[in-house]
Amino acid sequence: CQHYSIGPGSRYSNRHHTGEVHQSTNARITAEAQELPALATADERLLGHAPDLNGWHAVYFPELAPKAKRANTLPPRAEMLVWFDAQEQRNRDAWAVARSRWSRHGLISSGYLESFLEQHQCQHLETIAQVQHARACAQASALTQPLREAAAPAEDWVALDGGPVELGALNACQSPAPYDNELGAHTQPVAPCRIARLPVSNAQWLGFIQDGGYQRPELWSDAGWAWRQAQGIDAPMGWRLSTAGARIVVEPTGPTPDGLRIADAAVSGISWHEAQAHARWAGCALPDEFQWLAARRAGALEGVGQAWEWCANALHTFPGFRAFPYDRYTLPWCDGQHRVLKGGSAHTRAPVHRETFRNFYTPDARHVFAGLRLLRP
Repeated sequence: CQHYSIGPGSRYSNRHHTGEVHQSTNARITAEAQELPALATADERLLGHAPDLNGWHAVYFPELAPKAKRANTLPPRAEMLVWFDAQEQRNRDAWAVARSRWSRHGLISSGYLESFLEQHQCQHLETIAQVQHARACAQASALTQPLREAAAPAEDWVALDGGPVELGALNACQSPAPYDNELGAHTQPVAPCRIARLPVSNAQWLGFIQDGGYQRPELWSDAGWAWRQAQGIDAPMGWRLSTAGARIVVEPTGPTPDGLRIADAAVSGISWHEAQAHARWAGCALPDEFQWLAARRAGALEGVGQAWEWCANALHTFPGFRAFPYDRYTLPWCDGQHRVLKGGSAHTRAPVHRETFRNFYTPDARHVFAGLRLLRP
């Protein structure tokens, strides 16, 4: 966040420097973000009143609606849809008023807040796709494609020379605007390595299964093996094993992206635990996000965007981190447990589909359209 100057009537201005933290800039960002009330909807924050929202706060405010209890607070579906339709035009009107009323506020005049909300909505749309896919996976009538071909681990490698990777030197005026965990200009050293040109395919994952990958504890971390045993996991989410191979639940719109055969498409529906076990089986490792980014910038990666790609490292903040526009987007998840994913999936919308975006989930998450790519030192 040290790159930006936000003040009344100003746009974000890029501060070119060499990693120095501008505390005054950070303070201005935080102060302006706090000018808006801490607990309010977009309508309430920008327009100052919203009587039609009375009674709905306990449904969708995170502070008032813990995730485990939200489902039981929802009104009937038909009622929600009517309310959402009515709100759509009101929200457009709210932004028109906000641009006038808050025209001297940097978060509004720069377009940052609108960009942030657009990206956040894109993430929710992908979550909806995850729920729909999980429901399809649980249905016996789901559309499936047969997978009969097993393959060995890939031997198509791209050598990286190593060296420093530049991170965090982003401009909040750009579109889409970066999230707080993408910011903080610094360099990260990357050692020479080889990275797979393509992500691990369904056929290669079937080879892992047929070689006993889910029954060999030596391939798994202690936590991963305990998780696998407790959950009874023996294949990726949406796979139905048979003596002939497997059948994979696919989207109604088509079995694979870009017309790939199901065997060649990137595996998806695996946890970080499973990705790590497969990498060990292949005599490889998972790349960290910096190795992945160096390879991406070098034009070495193909097949990006078929599935999110698990990285070795946990989410952490960059030097000079300041949370904005609110505290809880990143910091609660910098707990050493949430692992970074890069690249995007077929359900990732354009505003989020960028090389610097840092997705993150716990190691047991397997509903997030995630796969992996291999690395060798």
